[in-house]
Amino acid sequence: MMVDKQKIDVKNIPTEVKIHRPSERNNAKYASRDRIYVRAVKGLHQSLRRNIGFVFMALFFVLPWIQFNGHQAILLDIFEQKFNIFGLTLWPQDFTLLAWIFMIAAYALFFVTTFYGRVWCGYLCPQTVWTFIFMWFEEKIQGTRNQRMKLDQEPMSFNKFWRKALTHFCWLAFSLLTALIFVGYFTPIGPLFIDFFTWQAGFWSTLSVLFFAACTYGNAGWMREIMCTHICPYARFQSAMFDKDTYTVTYDA
Repeated sequence: MMVDKQKIDVKNIPTEVKIHRPSERNNAKYASRDRIYVRAVKGLHQSLRRNIGFVFMALFFVLPWIQFNGHQAILLDIFEQKFNIFGLTLWPQDFTLLAWIFMIAAYALFFVTTFYGRVWCGYLCPQTVWTFIFMWFEEKIQGTRNQRMKLDQEPMSFNKFWRKALTHFCWLAFSLLTALIFVGYFTPIGPLFIDFFTWQAGFWSTLSVLFFAACTYGNAGWMREIMCTHICPYARFQSAMFDKDTYTVTYDA
């Protein structure tokens, strides 16, 4: 008689970790942030979120590099007051068209929100997508949820120092890359990269890159859900579009 034996994978999960109870935090108005340790979850919707986020992030990084008729395909030139989008040039008097596009997009977002809730926040919001990337760096360098909790509770050591330092280095590098790409939508991206890394970029270009790099690092690395619960204006009026049939996914933030 043959017995089907299945091998169970054994993972090293630290046990000497204090129990994390968000409900016990101080609810005072200016209380320090109670850090959320996110556990990696697998499933259909998580895979869908990652794939959608990856596609739109890839578009964000690739679009400024595309050439069309010998010129940058998308260049929003604020100083010359014209937007070049795949050969189409929009001048200030054409902004009425952009206003209509934005209004249609906004109403489409409101319509989808009424039926499916916070799908924008969970799948496409840049704050969510970039936070996932930062958490990916954190997990790969510092370990699983329990390992990160244990690491934070340990006194400073060489192991803790290099893991924390490498995490923040990756965050800063990715923030700088994000800022360069974003500014590259408003100024020719090829010369921007060359000038920035050869210390020849202009004052406003350098200031813009450093500013958006700092914002990315602060938002995705430190603020995370605080950006959604306290700062994001869309979160303020989003519940007004909900009804009893709206899909709602919540957690204790």
